[in-house]
Amino acid sequence: MGWNDVGFHGSNQIPTPNIDALAYNGIILDRFYTQYTCTPSRASFLTGNYAIRTGMHGYPLKAGENRSLPFDMPTMPEQLKNLGYKTHLVGKWHLGAAYRRSTPTGRGFDTHFGYWNGFVGYFDYMTFRNTPDHRKIFGFDLRDQFKSVWAAQGRYATDLLTEKSLEIIDRHSGDQPLFLMLSHLAPHTGKNGDGLEVPDVTTTNLKYSYIQDPRRRLYADIVNLMDNSVGQIVKKLSEKNMLENSIILFFSDNGAQTVGMYENSGSNWPMRGLKFTEFEGGVRCAAAIFSPLFRKRSYVNRELLHLSDWLPTFYAAAGGDVQDLGDIDGVNQWATLSQNLPTNRSEILLNINEVDNTSVIITDHGRYKFIKGIYKYETYYGDSGRGTAAPPHNITAIFQSDAHIAIKSVVSASATAEQITQMRSESDLSWCRIETNTPEINCTNGCLFELTRDPCETTNIIAEKPEIAQRLIERLDHFNSELVPQTNRDSDPNSDPSRYNNTWCTWLDDE
Repeated sequence: MGWNDVGFHGSNQIPTPNIDALAYNGIILDRFYTQYTCTPSRASFLTGNYAIRTGMHGYPLKAGENRSLPFDMPTMPEQLKNLGYKTHLVGKWHLGAAYRRSTPTGRGFDTHFGYWNGFVGYFDYMTFRNTPDHRKIFGFDLRDQFKSVWAAQGRYATDLLTEKSLEIIDRHSGDQPLFLMLSHLAPHTGKNGDGLEVPDVTTTNLKYSYIQDPRRRLYADIVNLMDNSVGQIVKKLSEKNMLENSIILFFSDNGAQTVGMYENSGSNWPMRGLKFTEFEGGVRCAAAIFSPLFRKRSYVNRELLHLSDWLPTFYAAAGGDVQDLGDIDGVNQWATLSQNLPTNRSEILLNINEVDNTSVIITDHGRYKFIKGIYKYETYYGDSGRGTAAPPHNITAIFQSDAHIAIKSVVSASATAEQITQMRSESDLSWCRIETNTPEINCTNGCLFELTRDPCETTNIIAEKPEIAQRLIERLDHFNSELVPQTNRDSDPNSDPSRYNNTWCTWLDDE
C-alpha cells in the first residue's frame, strides 16, 4: 500500500473513511519505517530485530523454499503468550512453511487461517513458483490450521479474512487478553502475480470513473474494500465491549509497487522510490494507531518508529517487563505513544543487503539518511490523486464510518472537523517535491539526504556534508559486522504441489 493511498495523507482519490477515523481519533505515525519488502518486514515485526539479524533481509521467500524465521528468536505471539494472551493470525504468513514448526502455529500463534506464501488469487487462492526452465508451478494455498480450505474458492479474500477475524473476536472469552493479527492480501496483486481482482469490475469502473488509469481504478476498489474491513473489525470490538481496552495498529508492510514485478498501481507520491527500494517511497509507510488508553489523541506524531519497535511496545503495554525480551533492536515506544513523550530511538538501520550491495541508515533523530547502491527504480512513481478529477474531501463519510461511530462510544471526545482538517494538512507532504525537479539520481558512491527538510529526497547533499556521511558509513560498518548472511536458496523440487493434491504443504515433515 502506498503512502498516497490513504485519505489522511491528503489525497481524495481513494476513500478510506474507516482507516482515516482510526488515524484522526488516534495518532498519525508520520515517521514510521518498514523494510523494503514483505518477508523482511514480517521478520522484523515479529522478532523485534532488524532484518539483518534474521538472514531474511533480502529477496522475499519463494513458494517451496526451505527457509524459516530463525528458531532461536522468540516471536511476538510467543512473548505475548507468556503474559497470558490468546494469539491468532488471519491472512498472510510468508516466513516459512517447509516444516510444521516453521508455520504460524509453530511460531506462537494459537490459530492461523490464511496462506503461507507471498500472495494468492483473491478468488482461487492459487499461487506459484517459477522453475529453472521458466515454467510456473501452481498450487492451492489457503488453510485453516493445516487443513486446506478448498470450499472457500469463489469467496473474495478480503471478505473471507474479515469474516474469520470477526469470528475470532466473537468467540473470544474475556478471561484472557487477545492478540489478533489480520494480515490482508489487499492491496497486493493476486492471480498470477499481476491480477488486480475485485468482486465486480463493472461496478468498480463506474464507482471510480474519475480515475483515468483502469488498473488504478481496480486498486482503488481493493483498498476501499479493505477499509470496509477495518470498519467491521472496530465495530465488532465495540459490540463485544473490547474496544475500550484495545490498541489498534494499522500499517503497510512496505511501499506500493507502482511499476515493475507485481505492480499494483499504488502510489507513493510525492516520495521517491517504491517497494524493493529503500528510498522513502519504499519504506516510509502509511500507519496510524488508536487506543482509548492514550492520554493524547488526534495529532501527528513525528518521532522515529520502526517495525521492530512493536514487539517491545506491545509487550510493555500488556504489562510485561521489556528486559525479559533480551537484547533486541526494537525500542519500547509505549510512553511515546500513550503519553506523547519523546522517543529514545535516534536511528534506524533500514537495511544492509550484501547480495545487492546496498545499505541504508537514518540517524540524528530522523534528520539525515545515507543510502548507497543502485536500485532498478530510483525516481518518482504514482498518481498524485490531487486536482479536480478526484471528489472533494468528505469529512461526513468519516463521521458516518463504522470505525468513527464505534470510537465515539469509548472516548470522551472524538475528532472534530477542525482537527481532521488540521491533521490532514500536517501529514500532507505535497510541498516537498515540485514536478520540475530532476528525478534522476545516482547513489553508487552514496547519497545523503536531510529528510527533515527534504522528505522527497530531491537533493543529494553529500558534497556539502561529507563528515556526516562518513559518520553514517561508520555506523553501517558496525551493523555490517553483526549481519547474518542471507539464507535465500532455490525452491525445493520436492515441494511441488502436484505431489500433495495440488496444494502447497509442509513437505519436509509428516505432511
